[in-house]
Amino acid sequence: MRDLNFFESFIEKKEFKINRRIVFVTLSSFLVLSLTAYIIYNAILIRRESKIVESLKSTAEDPKILKKVEEIKSKEVEVNEYRASVEKIKQLDATIEKRDIIDEDLLNNINSKLGENIFLTSLSIQNNEIHLVGISKDKWEIAEFIKGIETLDIHEDIFASNISQQDDHYGFSLNIQLRSDDNGGHQ
Repeated sequence: MRDLNFFESFIEKKEFKINRRIVFVTLSSFLVLSLTAYIIYNAILIRRESKIVESLKSTAEDPKILKKVEEIKSKEVEVNEYRASVEKIKQLDATIEKRDIIDEDLLNNINSKLGENIFLTSLSIQNNEIHLVGISKDKWEIAEFIKGIETLDIHEDIFASNISQQDDHYGFSLNIQLRSDDNGGHQ
């Protein structure tokens, strides 16, 4: 039997040798396996993306969808035309509002100049002219009404075309040519 020497491992020096061939084969195998795994992974990704692309391509080339796309494009063109039309209408409306010299305030101002015993029976408006027909118990009230309208400073010309006595009252016709200022309105 052999004696055990506990110090033998310290006495003998074992050389640790690296076998280059084993390291080369191991590294080569690892590199080949990694490269193969990477290729397979990319092939799977490419196949999946190709399926998605084919699905999207078939969807994009579907005649029903193409027809709907064309309909949407034509509707979009119509919507843009309507928007342009609405914008033009808004601009025209703003222009008309600027040029509108006969408004509720003007009619209220004329109405405020009516005396107690004077009544309007007809009012017509054409362009920048107002034609009033009315009756009064006294011709002086008609004169005061005309003077009151003159104080409004809205006219170029006021012309009483007719004042006539009819039984117990006076009938009158009055033409008011409105003044246009630079803003297209009245003062």
